[in-house]
Amino acid sequence: MDTLEKGRSMSDISNVNTSQVLIIGAGLSGLEAARLLREKGIKTIILEARNRTGGRIWSVRSKTGHMFDTGATWIHGIYGSIPNGLLSNPLWDLTQEAKIPTRGTDIYDIHVGYPFDGNISETYNWYNEYLSFTKEETRMSSPNISLAYYADLYVKQKNLTDKQQHAFYSYLAFTIKFNEGAELNAIGAKNFLSLSSSHYGDEHIFHKTGFMALTDYLARDIDDIRFNQVINKITYNDKMVEVRTKNGKIYQSSFVLLTVPLGVLKAKEIEFIPQLPQWKLDAIDRIGYGFFEKVFLVWEQAWWNSTNFYFMGMSSNPNNVRYWVNANKWNDKPVLIYFLAGQADFPTRLKENHDELIEELRQNLQEMFPDFVVPPPVETFVTHWNEDPFSYGSYSYISVNQTYEDSLFLSEPIQDRLLFAGEATSIDSYGYAHGALLSARREVTRLLYGYELLPIKNITTSQSILITPLTILFIIQFIFLSFFYY
Repeated sequence: MDTLEKGRSMSDISNVNTSQVLIIGAGLSGLEAARLLREKGIKTIILEARNRTGGRIWSVRSKTGHMFDTGATWIHGIYGSIPNGLLSNPLWDLTQEAKIPTRGTDIYDIHVGYPFDGNISETYNWYNEYLSFTKEETRMSSPNISLAYYADLYVKQKNLTDKQQHAFYSYLAFTIKFNEGAELNAIGAKNFLSLSSSHYGDEHIFHKTGFMALTDYLARDIDDIRFNQVINKITYNDKMVEVRTKNGKIYQSSFVLLTVPLGVLKAKEIEFIPQLPQWKLDAIDRIGYGFFEKVFLVWEQAWWNSTNFYFMGMSSNPNNVRYWVNANKWNDKPVLIYFLAGQADFPTRLKENHDELIEELRQNLQEMFPDFVVPPPVETFVTHWNEDPFSYGSYSYISVNQTYEDSLFLSEPIQDRLLFAGEATSIDSYGYAHGALLSARREVTRLLYGYELLPIKNITTSQSILITPLTILFIIQFIFLSFFYY
């Protein structure tokens, strides 16, 4: 008897919901996939565990009326990136299409809280030297050596003073740890330098609406999104896929696109029958998944000088580097946002008494701005993505155990029926919202043209031209994967 039929009662059969493509997750990648498929007349159902769309994009209106982007915040580089050949960021293009207002931020506009022997431009030069040094050192080395190892090597070779070392390690934490959501000793240097892409142009934020304005725009015409649907079992074969939820719902589809965060896959919250292939499980295990949280502090009026976008509190210990974002600079609201990132800050920092944490941060600001009196905030908000059962963390990073091919393996379909999307499946835009968007477009291309959901006779000349770069990317990826594990 077929696996999908075993143990099914007549009541089960009458309870089955069907669709041509079933999408699990109403985050950015799930919504984009549904939107594109709908445009081609493909019926989809989206199952979402939460009671809202957006996933790790979540904009919250505070009690004092301020908009907090608790998850994704920035469009990273509106002019595209290298090496993936983008001439503009697809998120930026979508934002322009939706006419959502944004404001640019300067990532180099930094207030340094503690003085050192030199200036921030000198530290920036050390950082660039370190990257070049590490790239050269990793040419013939193992991919399992961390960025921290090469940082220590560089410092010894450069013979930096104690204060210079504090500045250098603090800047590394500022630029890498708080970007990747991981400690430097957890990030694999060789693959990090090989797979990370460079982004160009301003970093834009949604200063009026919050990032969710973009996911709301994607969701506006999607017909069938079902909330509070927590998936606990996926059964698949080479003909169809069946999905079961904790509340007893059953869904069957020719294709299932799974867009859940990597943290959910790592936690094994979903039972797969049969079990996922070992190469897929290994990729899930080896790819890093970071921790990144925010603490929002609101005052009645800004007590600080608002000329800088970012505040960096340097420290002799990289784990104690303070990273603040000055929201008052971009939206004229008296709000500072404190970032926590990497294992060193978890779980103790967020689980300590809330009032004690806020007071600690207030004292930190007082040390950074000795010429100001820092009053207690009138409102605070702390994120807890690490404890969220539908994310278990924030976003992916290149771990010391990760292989060059793991992102490809994570994105590879199972039996041409079970597909995977999301930022962690993006080869060189992992961890970014535009990586999630691009992964959705990759899988829609696979469905329409690889699996021929869209008959060739229905493709117009303009559509053929439009899809050609994505089709080529799909073919290259398929050949690459075939070479590595068949």
